[in-house]
Amino acid sequence: MKHASRTTLALAICAALPLAGAALAEDTIPLQSVNKAGEVIDAAIAAYGGEDAIEGLKSVARQSEFTTWATNQSRRPGPPWDEGTQATLQAIDLENTVYTSRQSGVGGGFEFDGQQLVRGEEGWNVDYRAGTVTDNPNADFATASGPFIRVTAPLLVRQLMDRRQTSHWLGEADVDGRPHDIITLVMETGPGLSLYFDQETHLLTRSERVLPPFGQVDYRFSDYSTIDGIPFAGSFELFVNDEPNLAIDYTMTEVNQSIDRFATLPADFETVEGVAQPTEVAVNELHEGIFHVGANGTYAMFVEMDDHLVAVGATAGIADRIEALREAGVDKPVHHAVLTHHHNDHLVGVRDYEAEGATLWTVADNEAVTRDNAEDGEALKLSFVDDRVVFESGEQRLEIIDVGPTPHVEHLLVAWLPEQGVLFEADHFVNPPNGRIPPANSNTKTLAEALKRENIDVQTIVGAHSPRVASKADLETSLASEPALAVTGL
Repeated sequence: MKHASRTTLALAICAALPLAGAALAEDTIPLQSVNKAGEVIDAAIAAYGGEDAIEGLKSVARQSEFTTWATNQSRRPGPPWDEGTQATLQAIDLENTVYTSRQSGVGGGFEFDGQQLVRGEEGWNVDYRAGTVTDNPNADFATASGPFIRVTAPLLVRQLMDRRQTSHWLGEADVDGRPHDIITLVMETGPGLSLYFDQETHLLTRSERVLPPFGQVDYRFSDYSTIDGIPFAGSFELFVNDEPNLAIDYTMTEVNQSIDRFATLPADFETVEGVAQPTEVAVNELHEGIFHVGANGTYAMFVEMDDHLVAVGATAGIADRIEALREAGVDKPVHHAVLTHHHNDHLVGVRDYEAEGATLWTVADNEAVTRDNAEDGEALKLSFVDDRVVFESGEQRLEIIDVGPTPHVEHLLVAWLPEQGVLFEADHFVNPPNGRIPPANSNTKTLAEALKRENIDVQTIVGAHSPRVASKADLETSLASEPALAVTGL
């Protein structure tokens, strides 16, 4: 009996252990965070019409008017930022995985009117100015629709319902004097979001995410009104590092109606076979000692001198491009690196060139923003181009010319190799990876005028955002083409 009593006691203790573990687990910070997030999500679902309404949200179409501030993308470095306008129509069918977005407007020397359409695993890009429909071999519904979902609060709440197991409560914060709960949302694609829900209304008023190397992006929702039982924000603002970047006023919202009339392709446009942007860094030798290197829509040019390289362009991935060049057998140090202009996506490579010990070349007006993008701005080796600078070595001659001002930037440095007729430019000649060269925009027209003024008889054009090697004839075609459809808004 004594032995049996001890066995019974041991079994009782073992049976109690899971219960004790559960009790302890409830006190852990991670579990408290998950449980609190669940409470916030439940309250938000109720505020947005309830579980049935959110689950029944099958399609949303919204038309809007934008005011944009070209934060770190203006004609001059630093605020006040240039303003632009555009109209947008976006529509999503969650049941059939269809998403479309059409954007029309002007800004930064660009006139644009384009549409993106993803239907299942198929996708197309429509250029209404060029009159083309291009297959998109990289079509992905989650990636394409992500930007629309991030600015549409009920769709974010729907994501929370589906992905609540990944959400955590981060704490409380005051927003405009009102207490908010902050929880996380990990979407299928893109950086995680921090969502701010008003503790009284349980509506989303703000979300945040971090986009290296550009910094923090804040989304702000306001002016709610109820449509088919679901609250939608009538206004939306986007801030980059606390600087205003975008303001949206919605002029139309449709819920659970067919989006077929928005998700159509023009029948009379030329169809162009799409070619995926290369994802592996490739080295293209244009002429002996002249290399166009890049992938994923970011490219730089490297010119070989007797004992060193001169680099032009500082978009993303410069370290990888230098490494690819060395693996291809061009193992010379980068002594000089030319920054085409001051926009933040063209300064990402500053630190990579700094690590190479290179001297960076820009214009005097861009000194501060260039040093701000360096690891050690005070020690950065910096030189300035005043109209033009020439690099010569043996038979190689490379001219760096300031062809600004343009509608895009006050100063634009292009690289010109007169012996070979090669020009490297950034942002001023729209040169798609494949298909028809589109009609010239204001930037292209200004670049062409500058080339004529500088007596540059260009034969080959390469750029910072395309792998395509364009010809003089391509530029002439662009300049001679009339838009198939003028930019007039939606």
